[in-house]
Amino acid sequence: MSFEALIISVLSLIIEMKFFAYQEDLDRQQKKILSRIRQLMNGETSHQLHMSGMNYEKAFGVSLVHLRQLAKDFEPNNDLAERLWFRNIRETMILATMLAQPDVLTDDQILGWAGQINNIELAEQVAFNMVGRKKNIVSVIEDWIFHPVIYVRYTALMSIGWHFRFIGKDLSKVVADNLATFDALASDKTMIRSVTHCLKMAGRFNPDLAIPISQLAKGWGESEDVLLQTAGLDILEEIKLDKPNTFQGGNQKS
Repeated sequence: MSFEALIISVLSLIIEMKFFAYQEDLDRQQKKILSRIRQLMNGETSHQLHMSGMNYEKAFGVSLVHLRQLAKDFEPNNDLAERLWFRNIRETMILATMLAQPDVLTDDQILGWAGQINNIELAEQVAFNMVGRKKNIVSVIEDWIFHPVIYVRYTALMSIGWHFRFIGKDLSKVVADNLATFDALASDKTMIRSVTHCLKMAGRFNPDLAIPISQLAKGWGESEDVLLQTAGLDILEEIKLDKPNTFQGGNQKS
């Protein structure tokens, strides 16, 4: 077992010890959600998730489209979101990110979710639906950039990108101070997508970062590593210095 796999295993065991006080309304909503999930179960998709290496304790194979539709039937509620997250079921965990109220969750609560992020699908859902939409998230991001679990680092980088897209420039200093770190992280093929997304959004929405990010991307574009070369060219295309900012705003969760 690798060191990272060992960390994930230990964290999972710790998290299984988390208990919640009984609350009739929240328990009723959980039961309704689980019933709907079972109705939407797709065995073929569940098998594909397993074969692709997604590390879930249980998965029903419900599509993200159906989960988004299901989430609309419930009011955002952090107490419900936390209970769903710690059930260790793929669908309840993804729904938790959709039902969470990011700006009401404390940093400690968000940091407590990290131990469950054990694959890219969860990392992207946490980043897009939750962390990337939370204001005053600097301390969480700084912690997660250097987290021992790669999928948590992946979440941090994706969250930075979405934060520039949805919130603003609050994380500009984090990006400026960590360009060398992002450069190193990009050498890992698992991380390259998240690093690329982070730098594209940062360079696009903060002109002050466009030049140093472009310089980094040009170096990647000359790399012999095909993935790194593609990422560099992708970033340069996104943040052309003469390209107008076409962002229209919006905060719709996907």
